[in-house]
Amino acid sequence: TRRPHSGSRHESLFAFSNHHYYDNRIATFPSPEAESTRMGVRLHLVPSGLYDRSRTRTNPKEAEALVDEAVRRLWDPFEAERSIGIVTFNRAQRNLIEDLLEQKRREHPEIEPHFAESAPEPVFVKSLDCVQGDERDVVLFSVGYGPDESGRISMNFGPLNREGGERWLNAAISRARPQLVGYASQ
Repeated sequence: TRRPHSGSRHESLFAFSNHHYYDNRIATFPSPEAESTRMGVRLHLVPSGLYDRSRTRTNPKEAEALVDEAVRRLWDPFEAERSIGIVTFNRAQRNLIEDLLEQKRREHPEIEPHFAESAPEPVFVKSLDCVQGDERDVVLFSVGYGPDESGRISMNFGPLNREGGERWLNAAISRARPQLVGYASQ
């Protein structure tokens, strides 16, 4: 079976599509574990992150953790060579992350070149339903949804629950070339 187009450079980034869309008919080779910290899929659990379902539909602690990591990567000379894309499950979380990034850009103008349209691959922030087409070296993915103030987790995951939502998730995951880092609350 011919492998469909994918910019993913780590087997774990393609595994989701291979399993759900190609019935594991695509032959992939395991990626080297020596680079596992800079490649593949990782999950970053945010302690005490709360989803404000009734009012803002955001998870501020998760957004702050993701933005802090994005800024850390943009400051680090080794990491800054890799392009960054940020994907969220909903538009409210995207807007919050954009606002937090805007604040960090004002506080740290040295990261501004990474956002310029003239950059080879400027940092982007997109919601799940708008992420088609843009690949980046690293995708930081904010789930946003999680426990609310009462500890309850709703089974409504925005665009993912709609018809075709699984294709949007697949598109978001496959935007990452060597690495995807998911952010979720515990």
